[in-house]
Amino acid sequence: MKLRFTQFFLTLTLILASLGVCAQVQVSGTIVDDAGTGLPGVNVLVVGTSTGTVTDLDGNFTVTAPADAILRLSYIGFEAQEVAIEGQSIINVTLASDANLIDEVVVVGYGSQSRESVTGAISSVSGEALTELTTPNLGEALQGRLAGVQVTNSGAPGASPEIQVRGIGSISFGSGPLIVVDGFPAAGGLNQFDSRDVESITVLKDASSTAVYGSRASNGVLLVTTKSGGKNQPIKMSLETTVGVQIQRQRYDVMNTDQYLRYAEIMTGMPLARNLDEIAPGTNLAYRDIDTDWQGALFQDGLMTQNSLHISGGSDRSSFFSSFGYFQQEGVIVGGGYERFNFRFNSKHDISENGKFRFGQTLVLVNDERQNEPGNVFRDAVQGIPYLPVRNPNNIGGFNGANQGLDSADPRNPILSALLFDNENRDFRTLGTAFLDYDILEGLTATVLFGANYNVGRNYRRNPIFQSTTDNILNSITEERGTGYSPLYRGQLTYDKILGNHTINATVVAEQQEGYGYFTSVSGDRTDNLDVVNGAGNINGTSSRSKTVLRSLLARATYGLMGRYLFTFSVRRDQSSIFAPGNQTEIFPAGAIAWRISEEPFMQNTAVSTLKLRASYGRTGSIGIGPYEFQAPVIQAFGPVVGGNSPVVSAFINDLANGDLSWELTDMLNIGADIGFLNNRLNFSVEYYDREVNNLILDVPLPPSFGPDGTRQNVGAMRNTGLEFQGQYFSNRQQEFKWEVSANLSRNTNEVLRLAVEDGEILLGQQVGQPYTADLPPTITRPGDPVFSFYGFETNGLFQTQSEIADLPEQENAQPGDVRFVDQNGDNVIDNLDRVILGNYLPDFIYGVNLAAQWRNFDARVFLQGSQGNDVYNGFRSMLFQTTRLFNGSPDRLDGWTPQNTSTDVPRIALEDNNRNRRMSDRFLEDGSYLRMKNITIGYRIPFGGNSAVSNLRFYVSAQNLFTITNYSGLDPEIGRVTQGLVGFDDGRYPQAKTFLFGAQVGF
Repeated sequence: MKLRFTQFFLTLTLILASLGVCAQVQVSGTIVDDAGTGLPGVNVLVVGTSTGTVTDLDGNFTVTAPADAILRLSYIGFEAQEVAIEGQSIINVTLASDANLIDEVVVVGYGSQSRESVTGAISSVSGEALTELTTPNLGEALQGRLAGVQVTNSGAPGASPEIQVRGIGSISFGSGPLIVVDGFPAAGGLNQFDSRDVESITVLKDASSTAVYGSRASNGVLLVTTKSGGKNQPIKMSLETTVGVQIQRQRYDVMNTDQYLRYAEIMTGMPLARNLDEIAPGTNLAYRDIDTDWQGALFQDGLMTQNSLHISGGSDRSSFFSSFGYFQQEGVIVGGGYERFNFRFNSKHDISENGKFRFGQTLVLVNDERQNEPGNVFRDAVQGIPYLPVRNPNNIGGFNGANQGLDSADPRNPILSALLFDNENRDFRTLGTAFLDYDILEGLTATVLFGANYNVGRNYRRNPIFQSTTDNILNSITEERGTGYSPLYRGQLTYDKILGNHTINATVVAEQQEGYGYFTSVSGDRTDNLDVVNGAGNINGTSSRSKTVLRSLLARATYGLMGRYLFTFSVRRDQSSIFAPGNQTEIFPAGAIAWRISEEPFMQNTAVSTLKLRASYGRTGSIGIGPYEFQAPVIQAFGPVVGGNSPVVSAFINDLANGDLSWELTDMLNIGADIGFLNNRLNFSVEYYDREVNNLILDVPLPPSFGPDGTRQNVGAMRNTGLEFQGQYFSNRQQEFKWEVSANLSRNTNEVLRLAVEDGEILLGQQVGQPYTADLPPTITRPGDPVFSFYGFETNGLFQTQSEIADLPEQENAQPGDVRFVDQNGDNVIDNLDRVILGNYLPDFIYGVNLAAQWRNFDARVFLQGSQGNDVYNGFRSMLFQTTRLFNGSPDRLDGWTPQNTSTDVPRIALEDNNRNRRMSDRFLEDGSYLRMKNITIGYRIPFGGNSAVSNLRFYVSAQNLFTITNYSGLDPEIGRVTQGLVGFDDGRYPQAKTFLFGAQVGF
């Protein structure tokens, strides 16, 4: 009996001891940041188990765990910590922020989210990165920064770049993204916003992110967030000024006077009619002794400067940010230029003492002026006759020109065009929002917002009286004014709550945006050189107006479980007045899921800091047409004179109406992954997407006997698929020498799926460098191939003998020395059936690399950007080889084929080109790949003591577009423009210049 009692006692002791080891305790606490503010949504995980929770809005948590367990605390933007419980019931922790980590909060449509809660494909770039480049355009500052975003620039002052997010989204209409500035959709172009006012730009790329903008989001969304002041901050003032020069030293090689005269004699078989021994007006030289460098006269070293003043601050209940900016760019072509003034004021205020009732506003005023280049002055400079001087003081206007009877060529004097002609755009824009927030309940906020976008634009064109090749005997003036007004009304409810292991964020929005447009144009001629239409003759005028209304309802919900499993669903209903009644409404749903694998217990104590898998699918739209375009417009025309002195006014319908037109619709699948190592100092993001666009709006031709030319229908479809990669590494911030590197790479492939037109193809564009021929358009869009593919003839050298020509009847007009075109179908005839796809403008991939380093008070940045595998049709080079007019051009033409020079690849010099040697072919199709040193900056910051009035002083030098590595023979391989199928065509675009800058930043 005694033995049994002893055994029972020992067994009970062991059980109690075991229970003591596994005893559960309830642990509570608060997790705060460096400033003592509670952090909501921090993941609290019991290491080695699946037990965990997240902190509430004030950073509080409660969890039950073994008394000897370890808690792991993780939150994006802060260093993760592990804390031993050791029997404690209260644990308060301060998480240290880590500047190496990616931004903890990102802006999304109609709100913001923590980075860890994002389920879609969203990329962002900070305002600091945007201001590394001195540029008039935010779009240019985005180039090469983000995967999936392709930006193609023009060097023209004030010109807007082409921006595409995940490829081309429409055949007939633009493919630019929706631009949302401080919550205002369709805010206008990016060239009127100062990059130094921007806090960040977020790009929404997949349908689950963009579907909240519904019918306008097929081509992606750019969310621009401007800066704001902080509460309880003293007034701060900062001034930054940058001044520099733009240089364009590259030139096309053209013939000098001696070469030009030899070429003229070869082409015409006789010397020029002009007496070249005569003294040219305004010079002391005979014509043959003049050798004018027209390109040198056209190009200049252009001044560029950007200046900005920022003032910000805040009390315990209010904050504000204001700025004044001035940007001026002369450009590298004389006569051009761009100038912009801007003012911004943003503020936020707590109206009630408890902070539940808040008011805020944003306001920007912009006035800019741009002097456009009249015509293609660059083309005229290349074709200019080298023995003619630029100026002639005996002519009205003071410029020289060719003599049609003596010079056998009549290129316009480009300096005359650049300096005498006026072509000026002036725009004034004001964009503002005002909102009220009210916290109805804990976590439930109501917002009312009103916004307005008001724009007045003026285009002024004037051709004065002058003498030149063709005299202008009348002073012609055209003035156009356009006014746009777009009010926005929005009501929004947002619910954001943490309930134990559950996080819920829900948004409901009702919104209406209207658009009013007014346009007036008047023109006339004067016999004097006054610059107003008043008093002119032959006055003509026109005017128009339009109105659109877009009404929208939106609901979105994001749900998170234990910080690991995330779900987002949204639906938007849009009703647009642009379409016919009965066809004005469309629904745009989307959904996304994400799994934060790195927060699972089995992933603890591994080298992986972050691992998240994401998948989304959704539908977005593109309106694709303008107001009233579903109707059949009545066109007015003047007919013949019948029984009097006035022509008969007639009216006709050129296109049939189609009340069934509706949105172009885009369905997109996106699969992505985010992974980080070394406490997220090394992180990567990979995306795959499949984007199919249906209901493409196309012009469908009708038989000629029908009468009208055609009608617009929803008849096409195409697909974009792609891969995106983005990576980043930060060194240890505690080291004296700190550095970071980031890179991105994007690949997009395009395929047309179907077209409901008679021949299953669309031929678009005008042949570059020669007159348009309807049977030889340079691009083709057809099922199975990329949109706007280059379409023409393959070549196979030059004919050497007449017998070779006899074998191809269709080239019977050819002569030895002409181009041999390939007979693709073997029918022994060269005709339009022998055209093939020669290439396309789409690159294999685009990329960007950014390097930054800091040592003591020195800092440096290097930014490279490039494109690989895209084709460019060098239409400008084609023009340099034309021989049907006595224009200047490439000196290689002197190496043209002759019976004594048969080893050349340059066709014979022929005044009559019966073989059409310059027809669209692979002769002028080139590889447009390039790597560009986009920016290099070196700066030095002067340190100041704590009592100094100056808080910051930094000087820097910068070089932009320093060099470009490319095999392209033109001035600039970066060719854009998606207009009438001419994308990827170099027709003499304004080249991008090298820019050298010096800047200073001072803060008080």
